[in-house]
Amino acid sequence: MVKALAAVARSVLVSALAVLSSVPAAAADLVVEVVDLRSDGGEVRVGLFDVPATFATDDGKIGELILKPEGRTARGVFSNLAPRVYAMASYHDENGNRSFDRGFLGWPLEGFAFSNGATTTIFGPLPFERAAVTVPANGTVAVIRMVYW
Repeated sequence: MVKALAAVARSVLVSALAVLSSVPAAAADLVVEVVDLRSDGGEVRVGLFDVPATFATDDGKIGELILKPEGRTARGVFSNLAPRVYAMASYHDENGNRSFDRGFLGWPLEGFAFSNGATTTIFGPLPFERAAVTVPANGTVAVIRMVYW
């Protein structure tokens, strides 16, 4: 009987250790609030990136939020992130065509924004470091201000 109980206890312990080892050491939430939208039309798309070389590219996106604006603000959460540095690029897809619309010479026809208040220039791509947001183990909130040209 004692051997049987010891075998059961050992089996439970091994199962518990297996479950615990599959849980990430720390999982943080990045709460995103996109403000200054000019309308509640369409949706707001927010891409999450963690590699500078592929920032703001489709290939580099490690997560995406598709948010419905309400009160000219859109809110969402990237959950269970490893604590480290990320950057976000977003756009307000007002017409709902799932594309960032551009006009003559690439002029943006829809709102766009980056995390950390980073702004773009005509002189090249925006550096990851300017849009960087550090997500600590207890999570954080990032406010992104939409810009319309």
